[in-house]
Amino acid sequence: MNTVELLAKFADPEIIKTLSLSEKLIAGLVVTFLGMGITLISLVILQIAIAVMARLTAGTPVPATNVIPREDSKDEVINDEEIVAAVTAAIALQLKTSVSNIIIRNIEKIEEPSSAWQKAGIAEQLNNKL
Repeated sequence: MNTVELLAKFADPEIIKTLSLSEKLIAGLVVTFLGMGITLISLVILQIAIAVMARLTAGTPVPATNVIPREDSKDEVINDEEIVAAVTAAIALQLKTSVSNIIIRNIEKIEEPSSAWQKAGIAEQLNNKL
């Protein structure tokens, strides 16, 4: 039996029941290899298209723009006393106590080694568990 005839019979569910086990196995393997071959060919074509696009776009350099350094304005500089007041108020609110009971001696910024994506992932996992 020809492969094309076998695949034509394989398309009809009623005729599949009449096929022998070896014919079913051969037709299944042919369909599998045909699908894998089409997928491989399409991926190769896609890879070639990406390589061509990379070569076409790599030849055009991006013009550099002049960067003008910005001077820090007085509005952007936050007073240390305002930071201390804000931190003190937040701690007092959290501890449910008076601001006069809290004394802040030193405030240091601590750099976190985790990225924003990592923080978002942790927050999402915590929200999903609740």
